[in-house]
Amino acid sequence: MRTTQWSLAPLLVVVGVITASLGQAEELRVGKAVSNPCNNVETCGKCLRTASTCAWCQAANFPRFSSRCDIYEHLKTVCPPDELVYPQSDLLVVQNDNVRGGDTNRHPIQVQPQVLNITARTNDPINFKLSFRQAENYPVDLYFLLDLSYTMVKDENAQRRLTALGKDIPISMANITTDFNLGFGTFVDKTVMPFSAWTDEMLKRRCPKPDKSCSPPHNFINQLKLGDGKNFSTSMTEALEGISQSYDDTEGGLDGLMQALVCEEAIGWRERSRRIIVYSSNSMFHVAGMGLLGGTTKNNNGECHLDNGRDYAHSLEYDFPSVSQIATKLKEKSTSVIFAVMPDVYKHYERFRALTGNAEIGELADKSSNIINLIRNNYDKLRSRIHFTPRKADGVEFTFLSKCLDDVVRETAMCDKLEMKDSVTFDVSMTVTSDVCKGQSGTVRRQVELATEGLNEKLTINLDVICDCQCERPSFEVVNSENCTDGNGTLVCGICSCNDGRYGRVCECNEADISSQLSLEKCRLGNDTDVCSGHGECICGQCECFPIANNPKETYTKQHCECNDYSCPSSGPEGLLCGGPFHGRCDCGQCDCFKDWQGPACECSTKNKTCIAANGELCNGYGECVCGRCICFKNTDYMGPTCEACPNCPSKCSQYRDCAQCRAFHTGKYTDDQCDTECKEEITLVDELKVTSDRVTKCDFRDTDKCLFHFTYEYDQDNNAIIKVQRTKECPEEVNLGLILGPVVAGIVIIPLLLLCIFIFIRNRRDAAEFARFMKEKDKARWESESNPIYRDPKTTFKNPTYKGGN
Repeated sequence: MRTTQWSLAPLLVVVGVITASLGQAEELRVGKAVSNPCNNVETCGKCLRTASTCAWCQAANFPRFSSRCDIYEHLKTVCPPDELVYPQSDLLVVQNDNVRGGDTNRHPIQVQPQVLNITARTNDPINFKLSFRQAENYPVDLYFLLDLSYTMVKDENAQRRLTALGKDIPISMANITTDFNLGFGTFVDKTVMPFSAWTDEMLKRRCPKPDKSCSPPHNFINQLKLGDGKNFSTSMTEALEGISQSYDDTEGGLDGLMQALVCEEAIGWRERSRRIIVYSSNSMFHVAGMGLLGGTTKNNNGECHLDNGRDYAHSLEYDFPSVSQIATKLKEKSTSVIFAVMPDVYKHYERFRALTGNAEIGELADKSSNIINLIRNNYDKLRSRIHFTPRKADGVEFTFLSKCLDDVVRETAMCDKLEMKDSVTFDVSMTVTSDVCKGQSGTVRRQVELATEGLNEKLTINLDVICDCQCERPSFEVVNSENCTDGNGTLVCGICSCNDGRYGRVCECNEADISSQLSLEKCRLGNDTDVCSGHGECICGQCECFPIANNPKETYTKQHCECNDYSCPSSGPEGLLCGGPFHGRCDCGQCDCFKDWQGPACECSTKNKTCIAANGELCNGYGECVCGRCICFKNTDYMGPTCEACPNCPSKCSQYRDCAQCRAFHTGKYTDDQCDTECKEEITLVDELKVTSDRVTKCDFRDTDKCLFHFTYEYDQDNNAIIKVQRTKECPEEVNLGLILGPVVAGIVIIPLLLLCIFIFIRNRRDAAEFARFMKEKDKARWESESNPIYRDPKTTFKNPTYKGGN
């Protein structure tokens, strides 16, 4: 049982396996025109190596017309699940420690995850994430490689500045890391002519000193092993007392650089640290081939040759290393180089830097006064950059995607300008090519690394590559299998490997009856090199034709499967082969038309019924009936299906009215179903109708909603009617009932009522006036009661005769 160690840190690495070519399989499944890479692959192992979408069916009883190697989505429909060989790539995170800074109790970690176990199929992309964070207090090993020739350090001030490095550099680096080691070595040139002075007199002339001559030259000396730097200043002072000189202007610095890289124990490189070599010189360097002038005939072997961890003892035996050897070792040892050189050789080292990869270059000022700043600035460039490079990755391809510190995703394996605690994530896609499996079988085991330039940290990938199928291994073979025709073969992954004297798919053919060579000859059509025209299987001299497009009902035909009776042109409204069963039949790719039909797809009727015009004439006498259609004479203005239309002829508006209505507005006498049946013309809707020539006729009609609609018709070069209908209709304006009913109601009700009120008002006014006049006249004609002859006193007095007073 496998276990996965996952970290719950914020930088949790999410790893996934994505098979990019599954999209191709889906396209094939839905019928897109994408080639199938799995077809015609003969063995299970080759099938799996062809593409990640390929699967193999090892079932013994498998249809002859099907390919055992096919797209998985296809094959799973015809192959039993337990007989389907379709291994998947798998990824397991083994070590995934969180990134962290360094301290006295634990080492820093900048790369996450650290170890992956991957089982991979070839050509199957596997995706995972890789994180990097700038850690605090990361160990730094800084080794100085100094040109000790007289022209480099002849000035006492330059010597003094170099000896001060032991004090200044640790102070300068204190803000970056507290774990810092310092060491240095020196070089001049090979101690043999013509590279060095070979007599004391020559050395004296080449290296004039007022008090004494230069020291004898040396090739490379490891002066001080990497350490805390306490003895750096003293050792530097002692070394500078041994200033020497070469005989030519070019120095042997590459010998020293090679030994500083490969002699890890002698130099004192730590297993986990940022390794930096500061190469300081004022001259160019010798390269491979130049050592032949001094008799060093052996090619540099890139190995450590320091006697007692100090002197390069074999400098007169091995040639100078090549630039490519140095570049390879820099990558292999995860070491960076800072070239601190004089201006006159700056361009020379700039070309060298371009080939070495993880390197920087700075220009020394006169007398090396700026060496401290130069080292500090170039160290910052190296420190702030992360660059992943694959190692031991032959046959394995990597693609890196990252945003680095911005929001733009780009394809890159390098990010720069990183500050302390900055984190970046790379989306890595790994693909194992089929080259890994060349000459291999079973599972090929490899260890691949994604290393960081200038750092001894990496991602280790333990890779198991699936190169064949389990059923191909000898232990799974079935000898003399019953599936191979009476036991005449060995069954391997569902395929029969026939015994001597037998051949065929299931060893059904006997060489004694018909040889395999003669059998193939009988299955070839003439000089055709394809057996059964490539559309069938040759079985004992006879072709058994395959289905077309895996459809058992449709197969290739004829003796050599040379005919496809389903490849003829189609015609008719439903696009039927050769117009359908009533028009013709397909015979080996060509239509054999029945009576009354002709043409490549039997689409043409030999009858002229559809060409008769209203006057009974064929094409109205102005055309020729071809394939049931009128071809109007070009020297006339007549056009239309029966050549009855012309610029001055009565319009066909009424003829096309109903189709224009039903197509555009779903109105008129035709229902939608009838419209599809009756209206064959090309009808389109437009926003605005344009009459561009006299061949275009405009028509206007009222629709069922009383709105006016417009359309035009014209005829193309084949006399087909083209009808364009305007989307919008012109409808009459709606009647405003308020404006109509208002006056009517006013005239019938309000006005008589108003007149009545006026009449009553006038009558009342008149009565009031008459009453007032009466009262006025009455006041004027007031009579006195005495003088009125008709006046009668309204009072009458009576006396009671029996009344006797108050008693």
